[in-house]
Amino acid sequence: MSTIDSWSRFAPPKGPRQRIVLDLGRLDLPREHWKILADRIEQILSGQKSLWPIEESIENLALDFAGRVKRKERQALPEACVPEAVPQWETVDLGSLTRKEVRTVGGEALGHWAFNKLGFAGMFEDLGFSQTQIDVAALLIIGRLIHPASERQTFLWATESSGLDELLGTDFEKISLSALYRLSDFMVQHREAIEVHLQRSERSLFGLRESIILYDLTNTFLTGTAQESTMAKRGRSKEKRTDCALLTLALVLDEDGFPKVSKVFEGNVSEPSTLAMILDALPGYGQMPLRASPTVVIDAGIATAENIALICSRGMEYVCVSRSRPKQYPDGERTIIKTGPGGTVQGIRLEKDGEVLLYCESTGRSAKEQGIRDRLRKRFEEGLTSIAASLSKRGGVKSYDKIVERVGRLRERCASVAQFYEVTVERSEDIATALTWRIQNEEGLRAGFCGGYLIRSSRKDLDEKSLWSLYTTLTLVEESFRSLKSDLGLRPMYHRKDRRLEGHLFISVCAYHLPATIQRQLRKEGIVHNWEIIRMRMASQCRVTASITNDKEQRFHIRQTTEPESFHREVYRALGMHPKPLKSKKTVS
Repeated sequence: MSTIDSWSRFAPPKGPRQRIVLDLGRLDLPREHWKILADRIEQILSGQKSLWPIEESIENLALDFAGRVKRKERQALPEACVPEAVPQWETVDLGSLTRKEVRTVGGEALGHWAFNKLGFAGMFEDLGFSQTQIDVAALLIIGRLIHPASERQTFLWATESSGLDELLGTDFEKISLSALYRLSDFMVQHREAIEVHLQRSERSLFGLRESIILYDLTNTFLTGTAQESTMAKRGRSKEKRTDCALLTLALVLDEDGFPKVSKVFEGNVSEPSTLAMILDALPGYGQMPLRASPTVVIDAGIATAENIALICSRGMEYVCVSRSRPKQYPDGERTIIKTGPGGTVQGIRLEKDGEVLLYCESTGRSAKEQGIRDRLRKRFEEGLTSIAASLSKRGGVKSYDKIVERVGRLRERCASVAQFYEVTVERSEDIATALTWRIQNEEGLRAGFCGGYLIRSSRKDLDEKSLWSLYTTLTLVEESFRSLKSDLGLRPMYHRKDRRLEGHLFISVCAYHLPATIQRQLRKEGIVHNWEIIRMRMASQCRVTASITNDKEQRFHIRQTTEPESFHREVYRALGMHPKPLKSKKTVS
């Protein structure tokens, strides 16, 4: 049994005609019960009760399929079948009022607004996507924004909890989970074209400066063994998930926080080796270049001499932090760069070997590093004390080789402070007799945890404050990574194949463009909440079907959006949206 066929309920004036109302798919129900199920569906749709007892399994199926038919009918009706402002009077039984099919719509409306604002639908159409594929792409991207999860969980959310299909004018019950996976693969195939379009669209909408290129990497972990993936590797996890295979995501942003290009690397990739590939992959590089002579801002992990030379060879400027902490700071007048509750930052600017050097000292960072230094010193010295105690303890380790080995392992664990200590192990033949230690470089220990760092740049036109501010824009990338992981479901990943893993990451990157667009517009109107707060508060606006029976035994079903609260109205006003997404629809049974 694959369809619900309609007769009298949908009969035209000239007599009954059969037409397909709903495709039921494969039914786990004996064929001899199909007629009973069809009759019961017809009774529910016409508001009749069964004269005979119905098996619970058949009754549940009938209720489910009848609900699908009603939803399909409502979707087929025009948006404003009855003017909402015109009073319509009925005598009704208040006790018959029910509410059902509650679906969230507030956050989805914002995502849909940004999706259209950025021209996703037109871009996908130009790329050859069918209308169904465009709807699935909208589900993947907006779904990741509103309900960050795996593709499987996104599918369940779309069919059971969300009103996104009503906003799109489609029916998600007609798609399958495999359609989401196939579309994810299809999007990855068009990655470059999608990123070029988004760059062009955001530049046009917001007049982006694009004079700064912010580049950094992060990694995320996989569940399972990932044996079918060639890219998933174990490496140094920034989330301390050494028990899982990793993938690395590289991301380029401009100074306004909009992504320009993303790329997926192996989980154990060497960070410096990725820069050349990223510069080559910039959207439209050579065809639609960024603004003239952009400045590349990178962190110490990427700022090798080879990469700095590469940036200069591309005709770009650079700003980075030195890979090594300065041994000593030059004498000279310190300029106050920043003051505030978090402390004071001072700097000394010099020009040397064709580049600008800015020596920075931060009181806030110094206090933090001194706390780390004190904890590490205590841990290291307690470890040495424990090793020394074993020399005089009955049954303790006294072998010279074993003692040296224990000291070596302790040095590895506390390497950042151990380098400033001199540790001596005295011996008598093969037996260690004493263990002593002292700080041999007190000045170096203080300098190593003084909150100082060295910024390097080719920008000779910038003063101390401008150069420091330019480097700190790199925090935008760190914020974007936090948002991708916490707000947009970047982690963990459940797939086993490389193309699916890449698809999952790319969908999160595409979704990141939506809150970037929404929040930029809201900030213009003085609304500065982060996306998590906005999403949570917008979730209280829903679509709901209210049903009630009149004195003629007619059952009215009204599908409408709940009234917006003050926060909803404020956000909608800032975005130029109607405060009640979707108009009311009424059906009678």
